[in-house]
Amino acid sequence: MPYIQYPTEGFIFYEDRSNPRTMEGPKHYHNVIELYFMETGSCNYFIDNKLYRVAEGDLVLIPEGTLHKTRYGNGERTRRLLHCSAEFVPEGVIGKIPLLYRNPSLVPKIRELFDAIRRECSSPDGYSKEVASSLLKLLFYTLVRHADTCLSAQPHNLYTEQLIAHINESYATDISLAGMAEQIAVSPEHLSRLFKKETGFGFCEYLTMVRLQKAETMLKSNPTMRISEVAFACGFNDSNYFSDKFKQIYGFPPGKLRKKH
Repeated sequence: MPYIQYPTEGFIFYEDRSNPRTMEGPKHYHNVIELYFMETGSCNYFIDNKLYRVAEGDLVLIPEGTLHKTRYGNGERTRRLLHCSAEFVPEGVIGKIPLLYRNPSLVPKIRELFDAIRRECSSPDGYSKEVASSLLKLLFYTLVRHADTCLSAQPHNLYTEQLIAHINESYATDISLAGMAEQIAVSPEHLSRLFKKETGFGFCEYLTMVRLQKAETMLKSNPTMRISEVAFACGFNDSNYFSDKFKQIYGFPPGKLRKKH
């Protein structure tokens, strides 16, 4: 199965199958809600500063604006994805559905609803948007109705967890991988390899992404702060470097984001 996408007004349905080789998905966050169904295979999924080991039959929910990244091992996998705007999601269900939804008894129903949505997206007619919207809402209601019977997610490595927590607490300070490795009594090389293996991010790469996310929030909520003040408040020692990295990730400079809001 090649990579296929079926765009429909308001949401997009994707499906693809990989060959048995190591792959790494993009690191990003977006302004839509994502549902990721692992039809076959497995992967590591890094979502909102936590690592999830996704197995066959699992469904992953990624809220809008949430940093995430996939990391695949050797082996074939088939996945299905739905990207949708908030208008297709029943009010109040997002916070009640686990980010990793593992419920083996519900897999046939989830697959059935994905199949039905795919049919509406791949062969649309004048009623497809409304029908697909109803099916998508039924999927969300099904998930939230059975959320209390989900199996708990497998925790990730303690060292990785400590490093993630440290970055998110101290992103505004001059932190380093070597300093964190010394605190937890492991070598920087081992911690770096472990963090990259489990999250798909390098230490500096992840630290920069966290700082940029914090800066995005600050730019929107503090309109009177200068760009340089936002940069320094989020741990960037050089406002020009901050602006360059921001533009690299967002596609436009920080000042333009502020004008939008």
